[in-house]
Amino acid sequence: MSDLDFMMEAVMEGRKAQGKTGTNPPVGAIIVKDGEIVGRGHTSHLGGPHAEVNALAAADEKAKGATVYCTLEPCAHWGRTGPCCVALTDAGVSRVVVGIVDPYYEVNGKGIDHLREHGVEVSIGFCEDLIRADLKDFLERVAKEIKK
Repeated sequence: MSDLDFMMEAVMEGRKAQGKTGTNPPVGAIIVKDGEIVGRGHTSHLGGPHAEVNALAAADEKAKGATVYCTLEPCAHWGRTGPCCVALTDAGVSRVVVGIVDPYYEVNGKGIDHLREHGVEVSIGFCEDLIRADLKDFLERVAKEIKK
């Protein structure tokens, strides 16, 4: 399977969270090691773990050295939960493939920067149109906040 195929798996995982995450975006994450999916996760209810943390929990030790496919840039700030970018580096992943950059001001490139600063290879821009459609409500809300 290719990066595109695995990102489509992440897109499908994120769709499981649609309508269930409150103001959080319905993100999907897949963890792949040696060509096999070893973890899946999507955003939990508002205040619960994000997609990446749920996928890491499913992958457990298999996350070390693995590639993570996430539809939205991993968060980089403390809110109701800790930063996903830190959880990913703590787990020892080697590569993260991001569908789209998170435009939210507390993230917007900071998650990617953290990953790269900790030696994680990052690729950006897969399935962007599908992901933007799936995250439409979140992206529109963030765009309105930016305009204020």
